Amino acid sequence: MPPGELDHVERLLLLHLLEHHGQQVRFEASQWVTEFGIVRQFSGEASDVIRRALRSLEMARMIYRRTQYVVGYSEPKHVFSLTPSGHRKAIELREAGGPSAEGRSADGELAARPPGARGLDRGGAPSASEGTEPTV
Repeated sequence: MPPGELDHVERLLLLHLLEHHGQQVRFEASQWVTEFGIVRQFSGEASDVIRRALRSLEMARMIYRRTQYVVGYSEPKHVFSLTPSGHRKAIELREAGGPSAEGRSADGELAARPPGARGLDRGGAPSASEGTEPTV
């Protein structure tokens, strides 16, 4: 891979952090921006690959890590956020079409599952696509 080019997992992570960018408030962050939450979100990828991609993005100054309280935890956790250059790159990836939200990307690798794809949305209710019919 040429220097400066992002691999598949790094692109997925940037898009994921862009999606959860607005959910970080001043004192508490979403669980989806912690390392544990990110690894859980991309369960189709090996956790060491995710961690390596996070470190790579951090070294490239696309993301940064800080310690912050997280909703649902009593002690502070490490959370990841986009830097201004990472935010610009994530927007470029999103506008370029990025990997598909479901299934496989163009290069055949597993793409990230949308948050409701496991049968439950973040609120704990079954998603509409999980066998329930819409009411008319």
